[in-house]
Amino acid sequence: MRGPGEKPTVFFRLVVPATSVFVITVLALIAVLFGDERAPLAQALNRYGNTLLVLEFVAIIVLSILAMALDRRQILRDQRNQVASQTTSPGDSDSPVV
Repeated sequence: MRGPGEKPTVFFRLVVPATSVFVITVLALIAVLFGDERAPLAQALNRYGNTLLVLEFVAIIVLSILAMALDRRQILRDQRNQVASQTTSPGDSDSPVV
């Protein structure tokens, strides 16, 4: 099994920046409410803000599902390898008696 000392998969490492971008976008949309509505960034966020939030949310969900699926696949593979190594070493005293 994967332990706490092992490195996370690439998808887990991509979830953090994607979530950070999402949070920054939400904060920028809130800041637009209190700022000058004629500013170019405010106009762009007013026009494309909802689409941007939806795309970022979908990216977070997809990356999270891929990360969990890959992690689960690696755990199952490690468990199969561990069971296979225990059953193939008959001279080992820790192996179960069949």
